[in-house]
Amino acid sequence: MSSDSKLDIQKIINFFNAGNYNKVLELSKNVIRKNPNSDFVYNIAGMCHQKLNDFENAEIFFVRSLDINKKNVNALTNLANNYKYKINFKKAKELYLKVLEIKPKHLPALLNYGNLEFQLNQNQNALKLLLDALEVNNETIPVHLNLAIVYQSIGEFEKAISHLKKIDELDPTFTRSDKMMSLLINYRDKGNHLKKMQEKLENLKLNDDQKIYLYFGIAKGLEDQKKYEESLRFIELGNNLKHKNSNYKIENDVKKIQNIQNFFKKYDFKKSPIEKNRYKPIFILGMPRSGTSLVEQIISSHKSVEGLGELNFFNNLSNNEFFFKNKDNFDLEKSIKHINQIYIDIVENYNIEKKIFTDKTLLNYNWIGLIKLCFPEAKVINCLRNPKDNCISVYKNLFDHEGDWCYSENDLIQYYKLYLEIISFWNKKFPNFIYEIQYENLIKDSTTEIKNLINFCDLEWDENCLNFYNNKNSIKTLSVKQARNKIYRTSVNSFENFNKYSKDLFKSL
Repeated sequence: MSSDSKLDIQKIINFFNAGNYNKVLELSKNVIRKNPNSDFVYNIAGMCHQKLNDFENAEIFFVRSLDINKKNVNALTNLANNYKYKINFKKAKELYLKVLEIKPKHLPALLNYGNLEFQLNQNQNALKLLLDALEVNNETIPVHLNLAIVYQSIGEFEKAISHLKKIDELDPTFTRSDKMMSLLINYRDKGNHLKKMQEKLENLKLNDDQKIYLYFGIAKGLEDQKKYEESLRFIELGNNLKHKNSNYKIENDVKKIQNIQNFFKKYDFKKSPIEKNRYKPIFILGMPRSGTSLVEQIISSHKSVEGLGELNFFNNLSNNEFFFKNKDNFDLEKSIKHINQIYIDIVENYNIEKKIFTDKTLLNYNWIGLIKLCFPEAKVINCLRNPKDNCISVYKNLFDHEGDWCYSENDLIQYYKLYLEIISFWNKKFPNFIYEIQYENLIKDSTTEIKNLINFCDLEWDENCLNFYNNKNSIKTLSVKQARNKIYRTSVNSFENFNKYSKDLFKSL
């Protein structure tokens, strides 16, 4: 390789590390023109397309890299990741296994394959792969982070905390681990970590994202210690900074809800183009922090039900069908069949053994009409909670996947009202299809409410549903610790703890 080519490749690497992916693609064209057999350059160009969510072009470049060098394990791993992003899990697995045949200790393949197995609820396989990755290099933060996430989700909290502490040793500025740890610690008993987070905020040079994690972690610790006024101050610091760095516009969600209602308002839902389904999903939906994780734990404790958690696929498929297709040639019946088939194909990657499963994707409430058309025998459960309790619980938490409407009090209030509006629309379209369970009633009279819930699902009574806290299903939400406890009442009227210090908080609710 000439000195000029080496210089070009170093520039490519530098621009890639700086996140300037378009510049990398520009330079890559020049290098490929001079050296068409550089599998390295094809691979890094593919990675740029991947970073830009252009998965089709990413695949083309990875395949070209592999045409040049079939044993390029980095390109092979990146192609596997690409299939994972495109929801072709079967193909992704095949490629990860191929990488590990060539190089059994290839850390990126072990890590990404482990992530995929965790996504598919194959927790023991995920742990094995991630522990193998840890043997390759026990100072890699993403490995410790993902082990913490898996252990946290299956209720092995002490093991999760040990990996989060290791991350802190490796990089004290990786404050995401502090925020995760804050959810697993009761600061009434242990205040050392709270003090450490406060010291980090004061002494370390941190960027906005690193500060945000600490603000929410400290707020949680102070709330545990019943220092609600101080906790509220950190909640607002975290929300204000998160909102300042966001491009979210509530108007887009207002328009979306209007479009859904306009499209379906005259539609006759009496007959579905789907004649028969192999599965009977139970869709659990509602606002974040409304009790959905608890309800799923209860239902999936039943011997006939598989709990799959927040899948997101039905919501994403519906969005793609209705907002990214040419409306002039739109065929609703064809879309219903397409969504049904793709959704089932994806779900079968989870190796489910039962015909009834839960999908706890919150935003499915936008698509209840489509659920009825795609799965006429499905059950839909909407979880409700006192609005102010619900909204303060959203406002005081930092989410991985929810939209940035969470971080502005005004946006949150408007979004909550949009949720009520679309639920009301669907309830008027087909009364009695949606079962509404009130969180406060579930807490107050759990036995009666749980029996009514199981009865609505057309399931025979199973005593395990009362002992839901013994359910070993993985929980991948912020309620990871609470949903493994017995029913507790401290979250009812929790808004009042903060209302004393801000009388205008969520006043319009």
